[in-house]
Amino acid sequence: MGKRGENIRKRTDGRWEARVVQGNPVLGKTSYKYLYGRSYQEAREKKKAFLSCRASPAARPPAAEDCGGEVLVRDMAEQWLASKKLMVKESTFACYATMIQKHILPELGKVPVNMVHSALLSEFLEKKKSSGRLHGGALSDKTVADMKSLLMQILRFAKAREALQTLLECPPIGNRQPDISVLTKQEQNQVEERVLKENTEFSLGVLLALYSGVRIGEVCALQWKDFDWQNGTVTIKKTISRITNTDEQAVFKTKVVIATPKTDCSVRTVPLPVSVFHYFMQHRRGDDCYVVTGTTKYMEPRVCLDRYKRLLRRAGVADHTFHTLRHTFATRCVENGVDIKSLSEIMGHSNVKITLQRYVHPSMDTKKAQINKLPCFNAGGQISGQAYAQGA
Repeated sequence: MGKRGENIRKRTDGRWEARVVQGNPVLGKTSYKYLYGRSYQEAREKKKAFLSCRASPAARPPAAEDCGGEVLVRDMAEQWLASKKLMVKESTFACYATMIQKHILPELGKVPVNMVHSALLSEFLEKKKSSGRLHGGALSDKTVADMKSLLMQILRFAKAREALQTLLECPPIGNRQPDISVLTKQEQNQVEERVLKENTEFSLGVLLALYSGVRIGEVCALQWKDFDWQNGTVTIKKTISRITNTDEQAVFKTKVVIATPKTDCSVRTVPLPVSVFHYFMQHRRGDDCYVVTGTTKYMEPRVCLDRYKRLLRRAGVADHTFHTLRHTFATRCVENGVDIKSLSEIMGHSNVKITLQRYVHPSMDTKKAQINKLPCFNAGGQISGQAYAQGA
């Protein structure tokens, strides 16, 4: 008898039938192939052999549609995606699949690969920048840049498979620097006062983000066993995220995954300020308990974000993203003289350039303090730098 979920059944005529998904269900092209055998074992072996052969992208020639024998972008996107399944993290694969399904295929899927030129790509990307969201609205510059990178990977894949004759030049995309918010010192004080007043497990997660710069998924995945009580550090080695479910047998469209952080550099050991570490020691739970819940059950990021925004309202602070805490941590470190190399490693960045460009936002007070390090000019009754700094 076939196993549950195996898609092998015994037919009324006595034969065994194995059903195999054809195409890529993630891309909305689900169809089925049926394999038959005189026994369950024979049908199972035929299915296994079929899947094994299909798993190797090199074993399959590019598909051609009724378009003069031309290979379509849809065909190459499907094959490229299949080639990436075992090469990248599950969350990355789901991101690729979603971007292809929602953005690339509706616009470019039926275009022959050899008809894709720079002007067409530029028009496509500019359209996404202005109205790329499902219900209208612009996509972020980063999302459009990621889409461009994905498209170029697909085209390079097509070139390697000899489905594309000439690899076109990548069209330039203007990138605006995103507006980054940082808590003012007053807002940070209000948040910390509220955290200490409520004194809950969730409050620990907010406090940790303010004093270590950990991301929301990393906060949710943190367990008490990740703390080193002898050395006053915490090791970040997991993250929680909700991703699109690419399994054709799945009941739900999305699922929660616990995996390693986004990059190798994101796996890191972070020292905590002594006062903060002592506060965590007072709230310590069992090793397998999650920090933000106090139990062995995790909290997923979207729930964490909702609770964080409610905490901000109770603290009387304007709405901010959870990532604002990470930017705030980096900014306070620079204001207090933490060297950039140390900060970059604490943040889990691959180089200091990322830290400086994206996460350091000096306040006006810091800028004034720095500019007033210049020699004072007091000739002819002009106001001195020191007096200016004091608000004279």
